[in-house]
Amino acid sequence: MNDVSHIIQFLFSGITTGSIYALIAVSLVIVYKASQLICFAQGEFFVFGALSMITLTSKGLPMPIAFFAAVFISVCIGSLIQQVLIKPIQGSSVGNLIVMTIAISLALRGLALIIWGRESYILNPYTKGEPLFVFGASLQIQVLWIVGITILVLLIIWYFFEKTSLGIAMRACAENPLGASLMGISVQKSALFAWAWGAGIGALAGAVVAPLLFIQYTSGVMPMIKGFIAMSIGGLGSIAGSVMAGFLLGLVESYTIGLISSKFSDTIVFALLMLVLIFRPNGLFSKS
Repeated sequence: MNDVSHIIQFLFSGITTGSIYALIAVSLVIVYKASQLICFAQGEFFVFGALSMITLTSKGLPMPIAFFAAVFISVCIGSLIQQVLIKPIQGSSVGNLIVMTIAISLALRGLALIIWGRESYILNPYTKGEPLFVFGASLQIQVLWIVGITILVLLIIWYFFEKTSLGIAMRACAENPLGASLMGISVQKSALFAWAWGAGIGALAGAVVAPLLFIQYTSGVMPMIKGFIAMSIGGLGSIAGSVMAGFLLGLVESYTIGLISSKFSDTIVFALLMLVLIFRPNGLFSKS
């Protein structure tokens, strides 16, 4: 491979990981916009989406059905968690709510350990075929699925929040819960829907990346951390900013690993976060 092919190869890798970080970041933003709470269990929804799909396909279920079933399982788990564990303490302090989401994360990780054990699993590719070659750089077919599904999901989210009455109602709940409730909008239903959707998007991220990675019960830790970093860099309440930050993070990580060393990838990512928090505390892509 020549220098150009290396650069393009790193680009493909960065876009792939950036897509996952963007999806996780968006799932965090959706929950935050509706309930002003960071859900630290999104990494476990990522794991449940991936491992559920692997299990369902291994039982003979067609891949498209297994995909939607895996996402639906996480949607149900997210909804149940919001109703049983989050809603009763919604009026509590932010610290208590954050501790609760961390406890939920650990509990879900333990549940995944009980169900799937310590083994690592990988899913068969969505589409069989040889990789594509662009200027000497190889592009796995699964990467096209990842990027395509990511773009489709992000477009759906944009349309929902900008063009539908339910999406506008959720934005109103995020901006002014009291005012929204006075206008007859149910803040609790908005929070429930946000948790369900956030869990579903986290699971979707795991399901699309499952053919490229070996997944085990702890595999959600780093995607959660990187998704949270992308959310912080892009702006806590900004879906568009989180998406751009997710792709930026993926590219920075990929080129750092390829051109410098994998030892420095996390260091540079966290250094970038610290710089943004110092000079742009509202986020790199925020208005102010």
